[in-house]
Amino acid sequence: MDALQAFLTADLHIEKDIPLQRLRAALRVQAIDSATLDRAREQATFVVNTGRKRERECDNEKFKAILITHMVVNVDFGNPDLLQKYNASDKVDCVRKALLPGEIERIVDAGLTLSGFGDTDETVDELKN
Repeated sequence: MDALQAFLTADLHIEKDIPLQRLRAALRVQAIDSATLDRAREQATFVVNTGRKRERECDNEKFKAILITHMVVNVDFGNPDLLQKYNASDKVDCVRKALLPGEIERIVDAGLTLSGFGDTDETVDELKN
């Protein structure tokens, strides 16, 4: 198959189940597109200092939580029952409160791998900068 034919027949909707032992359930994770990745990065970026010292920084933990809200397709982290259970203000806050740090890493790693990224530790660092 030549490259053009490969692009014409490619499926961008890629999903994978990620089992979480603690919950005895699996989260279905999907690949995300560039626009979603850019929006997540922008939502997690904030300005520090003022004047000439003004810089933009990315909150890495918030960035990962935002990515999860877009990657996980079988759980709505904005569900009112979940928000109440975890006393969360929104779906991003709910992800941070409902999942353990290692679970967050596994889910983000899986989603980024499905999205075509290889070494996810370096990829997340590059994306936040």
